[in-house]
Amino acid sequence: MERWQTVWEAHPDFFIVNNFQECPNDKRKDWRLPIEFDYFTGGETSLRVGIIASSKIPKEEDFLLAGMLWGSRLSNGAKTVIYFIAPDFTPFFLQALAKVGGSLNVRAVYWREKLTPSLYLIPENENSNQKNIRYSLGEERLDWNKWRQELNPVAQYQLDVVKAYADQLLTRQVRADIKARNISLYWSNLEIAEIRRKGRKFELSTKTKWERDTFLRKLWLRSGWVDVSGVLNLEFRQAISSILEHLEEKEKRGELKPKEILSLYLHQGSGIIGMLWGNPWEWPWLPKERGENLVHELGQWFYFQGDGQLSVVCPILEKPMVFASQSLLLSCVLRNSDLLCSPKLKPSKVLWDGQIIWLTTMSMEEDLRLFRSWLKNPDHFQIWTLPENWQTSGLDEISCRSQSNSSLMQFYTP
Repeated sequence: MERWQTVWEAHPDFFIVNNFQECPNDKRKDWRLPIEFDYFTGGETSLRVGIIASSKIPKEEDFLLAGMLWGSRLSNGAKTVIYFIAPDFTPFFLQALAKVGGSLNVRAVYWREKLTPSLYLIPENENSNQKNIRYSLGEERLDWNKWRQELNPVAQYQLDVVKAYADQLLTRQVRADIKARNISLYWSNLEIAEIRRKGRKFELSTKTKWERDTFLRKLWLRSGWVDVSGVLNLEFRQAISSILEHLEEKEKRGELKPKEILSLYLHQGSGIIGMLWGNPWEWPWLPKERGENLVHELGQWFYFQGDGQLSVVCPILEKPMVFASQSLLLSCVLRNSDLLCSPKLKPSKVLWDGQIIWLTTMSMEEDLRLFRSWLKNPDHFQIWTLPENWQTSGLDEISCRSQSNSSLMQFYTP
């Protein structure tokens, strides 16, 4: 990109080397580097220097991953420095960069197009000097009682009937996910029913978008209501029973997707999971707005409370580098959030040791180990590996595949 070459030439003493060359398009494709960024390289055999540049404020999890992949491709084991150049960065991105070290070193640079000079190196201590931030993660998740307060008296009574029915389904591993405008009933990560607020009333219906068989989808499509005898209509209950029987049979036959099976195990939280990490703990916040991707992504993780500690589990069953990079950024958000200020945790004086548990398969382990090698404190990210036959036999033989000296870890308190 000619404009970037002009910028580099206008700052001859800014970088530790000169004469940067742009990465050709064919090499970008071979190395699977995201096309929305620009890549440059310089330096010698013993010291490799790279630049990743974005003329717009980037999606930071993608920017972080692209820069680290670029550094990995350039290094071949040699000391490598990567400059991240963009118009602006969040404090969490700068903290994530501060966690990178060893053979791969990174530096953040502001680019101000209309100023001279236009490049401003961000001091390294600024990357980690954000410890007193308390980031509000969103709005507090409602419970059934708070949700019903917005309904008229008749609808409140009807919701009590629906809740009693949902409580009966707990034994079949059905859980309720309560949001501002709707309550979804899930089996594993599959939504099977929804209660949607309509003014001061609500509507109840089955949800089967996950089912590929169009005949079954139509067969199960039912609305629910509370009849004059004070119970849910028979058609709705029969549809839910049929859906659960179908899913339970798929589980027995080993026909569920890996994500669905793992979600089922982790939400259940029994056996070895309970022994290791304690009881499942519900993520207490929801995004206030659609753009709050960080809150949404953190809500996809699993949280457990046991022996006064909160354990944070990030499942990685695909794209290990993508999820590892994302979890590095999200761990910084979590560390500086009001996580432990939640009324659901504060009275019990629960602590979080700052670790993220990567729960993964053996095929993902090599990439995750490579990612850990780029970090100053790799023990903050623990690799726990599922056994080969986990989808049919369960998680009892789960094992930690990374070394940690947990006695040296400092517990995080707000």
